[in-house]
Amino acid sequence: MNEFDNTPHSIAYYMDNEFKKGFKQLSNEEIDQRIDAVIKLFCCLNGRDMFMTAYTNLLAMRLLNRTSVNNEAEEKMVKQLQIECGHNTVSKIKTMFQDMIKSQQVMNDYKGVQAPSQIEFQVEILTSGHWPYQESLICKIPPQMQRV
Repeated sequence: MNEFDNTPHSIAYYMDNEFKKGFKQLSNEEIDQRIDAVIKLFCCLNGRDMFMTAYTNLLAMRLLNRTSVNNEAEEKMVKQLQIECGHNTVSKIKTMFQDMIKSQQVMNDYKGVQAPSQIEFQVEILTSGHWPYQESLICKIPPQMQRV
């Protein structure tokens, strides 16, 4: 397993696929078994940091695109990784989850206060430095949105 450079990425992509589609029809026990099996592989990996980088990038995409089929399984995976790697390694991932929860709360509060509009949008508030892809983009709000 450690003879191939792509093994950490392959395991991360396998988990990404499981979180997007594979866990859909499985019971909690079956999900736990699959997560435990991947964690056992992770323990034997020489390229743990490569796995964590790939896993974090894929998790960010799942969270932002809302493509995960089982949030409980996501949390279980993070807890298992924290046991194996420690709190510092997993702290950014935990912050990503907290950002998504806070963003949803802010959007719910906004929708409760704001009058209904014909424009539907979603805003995510992300903690700087905890998410991959740290490009700063200039955001130009269209005139239709400015009125809202």
